[in-house]
Parts: sequence; C-alpha cells; structure tokens
Amino acid sequence: MTHRFGSEVLKTPLDAAELEQFNSLNTGLSRTLGIAVTHVSGDKVEGYLDVQPSHHQFTGIVNGGVYCSIGETLGSIAAVAAAGVPAVGMNNNTDLLSSVSEGRIDAVAVPVHVGRTTHLWRVEMRAGDKLLATTNLKLMILRPR
Repeated sequence: MTHRFGSEVLKTPLDAAELEQFNSLNTGLSRTLGIAVTHVSGDKVEGYLDVQPSHHQFTGIVNGGVYCSIGETLGSIAAVAAAGVPAVGMNNNTDLLSSVSEGRIDAVAVPVHVGRTTHLWRVEMRAGDKLLATTNLKLMILRPR
C-alpha cells in the first residue's frame, strides 16, 4: 500500500486504512508510550493514550514528560501533514495544568501559525472535560533546496 503521509500536503484526512498503516509505522517512543493516532489531516491531528502504571511518576500520577511527548508527537505529525515534507521540533513548551493516574488522555493538535519555514502547533490534552496540559510546539519545516 502506498501512503500519502509525508509526501504531500494532506488536504483530506487519512482514511481508516491509511490510519491503520500510519499507526503501524509510527514506532519508537510513540509506540513505547502507547500513543494512538486517530485523525490526521493538514489542519488537525487527534490521538490518545490509555494511562498505564508505567506512565506514572513516583507519586502515582502521570509523569509530566508523557504530556511533553504527546505534544511533540502530535504536533510533529501535524506539521508534516500540513507541509508535506519533514519537520523537526525547535521548541516544546508544555504547561502541566492538572493530573490523572488512570483513564484516557485525549489530545488534539491545531495550528497557530503555518508558515513556509516554521510552524507553531497547539496541542491540548484532556481527560473528559478536564484540561490536563497544553503544548505549544514550534517546528522547522525541512524543504528541499
């Protein structure tokens, strides 16, 4: 199966088969943490993480680094979907607002600025209506010369 992700600007969201393929290829830290991506388009990326004890810090709540990683993952995917070329993070500013020790963390990345050479994506992470964290992720777009 061929895939559109990373080779073109996604004007339409990935379909179910493309999402399945994308998640199978999305290895590394995303897979280690258990981040599942449920929507990818050039203007929004959605995903979730089911909290496990391995995500906890010593006090029994989700480690703040997990939220940073969710923000970095979804924001990076969003920038590539919007630009159609690779992107790399330049700054990850994650504000930790509340905590959980179980359940699901739902996350949505939306654009703040989509330029030719840089993007800024805001990722909100929630448990139900409870806002847990926000990430502002600045990325450099790696266009061919």
